Amino acid sequence: MTHSYVMQHILNSNIRYLPVHEQDENWSLMVKTAGFQSVTANSIYPTVDNSMDYSFNFQSGRVLDEFQMIYITKGSGIFESSSVKHITIGEGTIFFLFPGEWHRFRPEQSTGWDSYWVGFKGKFAENLILNGYLSVGKPVVKVGYNEEIVSLYQRILEAGNEERAGYQQYISGIVIHLLGYIYYRAKDNHYEDKAIVQKMDKARVLIREQINADISPEAIAKELIMTYSWFRRLFKQYTGLAPAQYIAQLRLQRAKELLSTTSKSVKEIAVEMNYESVDYFSTQFRRQTKMTPTQYRNSCFGSKSSEV
Repeated sequence: MTHSYVMQHILNSNIRYLPVHEQDENWSLMVKTAGFQSVTANSIYPTVDNSMDYSFNFQSGRVLDEFQMIYITKGSGIFESSSVKHITIGEGTIFFLFPGEWHRFRPEQSTGWDSYWVGFKGKFAENLILNGYLSVGKPVVKVGYNEEIVSLYQRILEAGNEERAGYQQYISGIVIHLLGYIYYRAKDNHYEDKAIVQKMDKARVLIREQINADISPEAIAKELIMTYSWFRRLFKQYTGLAPAQYIAQLRLQRAKELLSTTSKSVKEIAVEMNYESVDYFSTQFRRQTKMTPTQYRNSCFGSKSSEV
């Protein structure tokens, strides 16, 4: 097949290679490339790429010096890297490419695929690996078809096409938003047992409704008709916090709200939030905020008041 034949099978494409200035490099994340491409069934892939930095041959694969986040919105294909072998990629799947990591991918000839992608570098992305949010061993995330994700990719492309002053900082913010949203969707989709999801949602509602009362994780588990050990394990998996930690944080947030928006005394707030004593409330508050309740109130109002 000739190159002209291949191009007839590219229904739509928008590929941007974005310049990065010295000021952009000082930002925590910078975007190097972004694009959309629709490859029809029975097309030769990969198509011709005019950039040597991104040239790609499926047989030999490729290594990049940046991260890429690729979203398949239609069709299916395969993905392989140094860390994972032959994963099937379907509609609603995002896969990540990592700097220095050999990889290759392609759509199935029988289906083709539509893909959005964005390539980026910077300390922010590096920290995601260091802290376990991204892993070369788990590069594939199933998020389903999602209009919000598509919209964010399109906004990156629109801003990249215009290249107005400050656009790098703007689109890097969108990439961070995308990364957070994808992490959120992946965590939510992990819980396929809807009965468990409903119980965890109900637990959080019960805690919020009774945050001023003498609430206990054991009582919540009993109301949900679960053993406490099972409830605690699932709750921590779902929220990232043990039930007691969740309750303590919500109680502290409510106490901070009362300190900053009312004239109630520290003692009144401690009683209202059902702390054991004023001293215990002050100790817990200082442990979490590095300030006493009164110091926190003063920082909000910019005035001095006595410890009451």
